[in-house]
Amino acid sequence: MPRLTKEEYESLEKSLCAEGCRDSLVVWEGKNIVVDGINRYEICRKYGIPFKVVEKKFGSTDEAKLWIIQTQLGRRNLTYYAKGTLGLELASLKASEAKQRQREHGGTAPGKSRALSSNLTEVLPLDTRKEAAKIAGVSEGTLHMVKVINEKATEQEKAQLSNPNSRVTIHKVYGRIRRDELKTETPAFPAGKFALIYADPPWTFEFVESENRTVQNHYATMSLEELMLLPVPTIAQNDCVLMMWAPACKVDEAMQLMKAWGFTYRTCAVWVKDKVGLGHWFRTQHEMLLLAIKGNPPTPPPEKRFSSVINAPRPQQHSEKPDKVYKLIEQMYPRFEKIELFARQARKGWIGWGNQLPST
Repeated sequence: MPRLTKEEYESLEKSLCAEGCRDSLVVWEGKNIVVDGINRYEICRKYGIPFKVVEKKFGSTDEAKLWIIQTQLGRRNLTYYAKGTLGLELASLKASEAKQRQREHGGTAPGKSRALSSNLTEVLPLDTRKEAAKIAGVSEGTLHMVKVINEKATEQEKAQLSNPNSRVTIHKVYGRIRRDELKTETPAFPAGKFALIYADPPWTFEFVESENRTVQNHYATMSLEELMLLPVPTIAQNDCVLMMWAPACKVDEAMQLMKAWGFTYRTCAVWVKDKVGLGHWFRTQHEMLLLAIKGNPPTPPPEKRFSSVINAPRPQQHSEKPDKVYKLIEQMYPRFEKIELFARQARKGWIGWGNQLPST
């Protein structure tokens, strides 16, 4: 169990000294073990404050732990990290409970498991992770991030996450871990100059704690400052077209990035997806393909000037863009030397660059 903070402990101490111990301590019957009220017990012993005790029956240590966790989750003002840690313990205990019941009774109805005793009367789904996240009051995504943090974060980071006054968040620590894991040797930019540069920058997004999907789950992101430092100007011909993807919330940063790379914004197309996504203001269903130029590159011939609205389903891979866009670009500029930055797979007629591009 997460310990009370210094402020919480002092507040409880002041209250007990002024008003006495009104709530009974809960003790495991027959074992003389405090299962609820250990801080009150400690303070009452220190100041000689009288207290009452009630006993509760448990069939096993795991059953006692389940009761303790659920009681504390319903009572304490815990950080998301503390809730996630207790949620993981809850999932583990419930999974063990389900397996034990199946061993004792030769299997149960598909998808369900009975509770160990009358003290835990709810029917527990075998999908323990989902149920535990719901009880803990966090998302399944948060539960996953806490699991990774418990395994790989520093003790200092864990202590910061346990402090309700800390500004360090689960997403920041998890993102740091994922970036360290996903970092690879950044390949050098290819030699030569290109007339068309196609880029899908790995933008860094800001999230609230309740979000269960993060870009950092899928690939290493880069800050705007890091993107600006890429030597893109060195590979652009004097007359060059830049086509850059920008989510709706990153258009301002994309404009700054274009200028840093030496390009001037001209127009854009919009990819309308077949599914609605997330969003703090609107639930986003589109993405912008911004077009900028350097120098004086030619415009496509009239018959190759396509609609600015691109209707295409969202591919299966996270952040992957539709194949239709590549084909449109190839028709617009068939003879241009083309490079794709942050590419994921090789494409005939293109030069690709990026950490996720398979090595040949």
